[in-house]
Amino acid sequence: MQISPMTARDVDAIHELATDCGFHIEPKQELERSFAHCWVARLQAVAPQPVAFLLAWQAADELDIIAIGTALAARRRGIGRALVEHLLRYAVEVQIRRVILEVRASNAAALGLYRSLGFQEGRVREAYYSEPTEDGIEMSLEINEHPCAPPGGESQCLEA
Repeated sequence: MQISPMTARDVDAIHELATDCGFHIEPKQELERSFAHCWVARLQAVAPQPVAFLLAWQAADELDIIAIGTALAARRRGIGRALVEHLLRYAVEVQIRRVILEVRASNAAALGLYRSLGFQEGRVREAYYSEPTEDGIEMSLEINEHPCAPPGGESQCLEA
Protein backbone atom coordinates (compact mmCIF):
# COMPACT_ATOMS: atom_id res chain seq x y z
CA MET A 1 0.00 0.00 0.00
CA GLN A 2 1.14 3.54 -0.73
CA ILE A 3 -0.09 6.64 1.11
CA SER A 4 0.65 10.04 -0.39
CA PRO A 5 -0.77 13.55 -0.41
CA MET A 6 -3.72 14.04 -2.76
CA THR A 7 -2.76 15.71 -6.04
CA ALA A 8 -4.80 17.33 -8.81
CA ARG A 9 -4.83 14.01 -10.68
CA ASP A 10 -6.66 12.40 -7.72
CA VAL A 11 -9.44 14.98 -7.44
CA ASP A 12 -12.06 13.27 -9.64
CA ALA A 13 -11.48 9.84 -8.10
CA ILE A 14 -11.63 11.21 -4.56
CA HIS A 15 -14.78 13.17 -5.35
CA GLU A 16 -16.45 9.99 -6.60
CA LEU A 17 -15.18 7.96 -3.65
CA ALA A 18 -16.30 10.60 -1.14
CA THR A 19 -19.75 10.73 -2.72
CA ASP A 20 -20.00 6.91 -2.63
CA CYS A 21 -19.12 7.05 1.07
CA GLY A 22 -21.78 9.70 1.77
CA PHE A 23 -19.48 12.70 2.21
CA HIS A 24 -20.22 16.11 0.76
CA ILE A 25 -16.73 17.42 0.15
CA GLU A 26 -15.10 19.13 -2.81
CA PRO A 27 -11.57 17.72 -3.21
CA LYS A 28 -10.54 20.44 -5.64
CA GLN A 29 -11.37 23.12 -3.07
CA GLU A 30 -9.57 21.15 -0.36
CA LEU A 31 -6.38 21.21 -2.44
CA GLU A 32 -6.54 25.00 -2.47
CA ARG A 33 -7.03 25.39 1.30
CA SER A 34 -3.80 25.99 3.20
CA PHE A 35 -5.24 24.37 6.33
CA ALA A 36 -6.49 21.21 4.59
CA HIS A 37 -4.49 18.00 4.46
CA CYS A 38 -5.71 15.13 2.32
CA TRP A 39 -3.91 11.83 1.90
CA VAL A 40 -4.84 9.05 -0.50
CA ALA A 41 -4.10 5.35 -0.33
CA ARG A 42 -3.39 3.10 -3.27
CA LEU A 43 -3.08 -0.66 -3.00
CA GLN A 44 0.08 -0.46 -5.10
CA ALA A 45 2.35 2.48 -5.85
CA VAL A 46 1.59 2.24 -9.57
CA ALA A 47 -2.20 1.89 -9.12
CA PRO A 48 -3.94 4.64 -11.08
CA GLN A 49 -6.86 5.13 -8.69
CA PRO A 50 -6.77 5.66 -4.94
CA VAL A 51 -8.93 3.27 -2.92
CA ALA A 52 -9.19 5.46 0.17
CA PHE A 53 -8.63 8.97 1.49
CA LEU A 54 -8.38 10.93 4.71
CA LEU A 55 -9.18 14.64 4.89
CA ALA A 56 -8.17 16.70 7.94
CA TRP A 57 -8.19 20.40 8.70
CA GLN A 58 -5.48 21.98 10.81
CA ALA A 59 -6.16 24.88 13.16
CA ALA A 60 -3.27 25.98 15.35
CA ASP A 61 -2.12 22.85 17.20
CA GLU A 62 -5.16 20.68 16.42
CA LEU A 63 -6.10 18.45 13.52
CA ASP A 64 -9.78 17.77 12.85
CA ILE A 65 -10.45 14.62 10.84
CA ILE A 66 -13.20 15.70 8.45
CA ALA A 67 -13.65 12.50 6.45
CA ILE A 68 -12.16 9.06 5.92
CA GLY A 69 -13.49 7.01 3.04
CA THR A 70 -12.56 3.61 1.67
CA ALA A 71 -13.91 1.99 -1.49
CA LEU A 72 -16.35 -0.81 -0.65
CA ALA A 73 -14.16 -3.47 -2.31
CA ALA A 74 -11.11 -2.34 -0.30
CA ARG A 75 -12.65 -2.31 3.18
CA ARG A 76 -11.54 -4.50 6.10
CA ARG A 77 -7.92 -4.50 4.89
CA GLY A 78 -6.46 -2.04 7.37
CA ILE A 79 -6.39 0.87 4.94
CA GLY A 80 -8.36 3.21 7.21
CA ARG A 81 -6.05 2.34 10.10
CA ALA A 82 -2.99 2.99 7.91
CA LEU A 83 -4.36 6.42 6.94
CA VAL A 84 -5.04 7.41 10.55
CA GLU A 85 -1.60 6.16 11.63
CA HIS A 86 -0.09 8.22 8.80
CA LEU A 87 -1.98 11.27 10.08
CA LEU A 88 -0.72 10.60 13.62
CA ARG A 89 2.89 10.42 12.44
CA TYR A 90 2.35 13.74 10.64
CA ALA A 91 0.84 15.18 13.82
CA VAL A 92 3.93 14.21 15.80
CA GLU A 93 6.25 15.69 13.15
CA VAL A 94 4.52 19.08 13.15
CA GLN A 95 3.86 19.12 16.91
CA ILE A 96 0.09 18.85 16.84
CA ARG A 97 -1.32 18.65 20.37
CA ARG A 98 -4.70 17.04 19.69
CA VAL A 99 -6.59 15.21 16.95
CA ILE A 100 -10.37 15.49 17.02
CA LEU A 101 -13.23 14.02 15.02
CA GLU A 102 -16.92 13.22 15.02
CA VAL A 103 -18.27 9.79 14.10
CA ARG A 104 -21.76 8.40 13.60
CA ALA A 105 -22.97 6.59 16.71
CA SER A 106 -23.86 3.55 14.57
CA ASN A 107 -20.45 3.29 12.87
CA ALA A 108 -19.12 0.42 14.99
CA ALA A 109 -16.13 -0.23 12.72
CA ALA A 110 -14.92 3.38 12.94
CA LEU A 111 -15.56 3.58 16.69
CA GLY A 112 -13.53 0.39 17.17
CA LEU A 113 -10.69 1.73 15.03
CA TYR A 114 -10.50 5.05 16.86
CA ARG A 115 -10.71 3.42 20.30
CA SER A 116 -7.93 0.97 19.36
CA LEU A 117 -5.72 3.94 18.46
CA GLY A 118 -6.33 5.61 21.82
CA PHE A 119 -9.07 8.11 20.94
CA GLN A 120 -11.36 8.94 23.85
CA GLU A 121 -15.08 9.58 23.54
CA GLY A 122 -16.41 13.00 24.43
CA ARG A 123 -19.89 14.39 24.24
CA VAL A 124 -22.72 13.10 22.07
CA ARG A 125 -23.97 15.60 19.52
CA GLU A 126 -27.67 14.89 19.10
CA ALA A 127 -28.94 14.68 15.52
CA TYR A 128 -25.52 15.83 14.26
CA TYR A 129 -25.74 13.84 11.02
CA SER A 130 -28.41 13.83 8.33
CA GLU A 131 -29.40 11.28 5.69
CA PRO A 132 -30.27 9.55 8.02
CA THR A 133 -30.50 11.73 11.09
CA GLU A 134 -28.19 10.32 13.71
CA ASP A 135 -26.17 11.31 16.74
CA GLY A 136 -22.48 12.02 16.39
CA ILE A 137 -19.87 11.11 18.96
CA GLU A 138 -16.97 13.49 19.48
CA MET A 139 -13.62 11.77 19.95
CA SER A 140 -10.16 13.13 20.62
CA LEU A 141 -6.61 11.99 21.05
CA GLU A 142 -3.96 13.90 22.95
CA ILE A 143 -0.83 13.35 20.88
CA ASN A 144 1.59 13.49 23.80
CA GLU A 145 -0.26 10.44 25.22
CA HIS A 146 -0.08 8.42 22.00
CA PRO A 147 2.55 5.73 21.28
CA CYS A 148 3.63 7.72 18.21
CA ALA A 149 4.93 10.42 20.54
CA PRO A 150 7.11 8.99 23.30
CA PRO A 151 8.77 11.70 25.38
CA GLY A 152 12.00 12.72 23.70
CA GLY A 153 12.05 9.71 21.38
CA GLU A 154 11.49 8.55 17.86
CA SER A 155 8.01 7.70 16.55
CA GLN A 156 7.01 4.16 17.45
CA CYS A 157 4.16 3.84 14.94
CA LEU A 158 4.39 1.13 12.35
CA GLU A 159 5.03 2.24 8.82
CA ALA A 160 2.02 1.92 6.54
